[in-house]
Amino acid sequence: MAYTVGSEIIARTIWCKKEFSCLQKGGCENCANCEIIGENAINALFLRNRISSGCPYYFDFESGYLCTCPTRYAIYKQSGA
Repeated sequence: MAYTVGSEIIARTIWCKKEFSCLQKGGCENCANCEIIGENAINALFLRNRISSGCPYYFDFESGYLCTCPTRYAIYKQSGA
């Protein structure tokens, strides 16, 4: 089963190195490591653990970890996962 994300969101995810594998449930090998613990007002997701994926949308921020991927954010809003 796949997630459905609008084409405008896909178009904003210009730096994806994983060929949008996160759109398939269980498709991105880093999704298991990207356990989301919250979100903020600028459409960033707070992650529980540090990942070493080389993803351009991932950032260490102060004492936390952020995902700013538009597609991953849309999946989170759609499914809570």
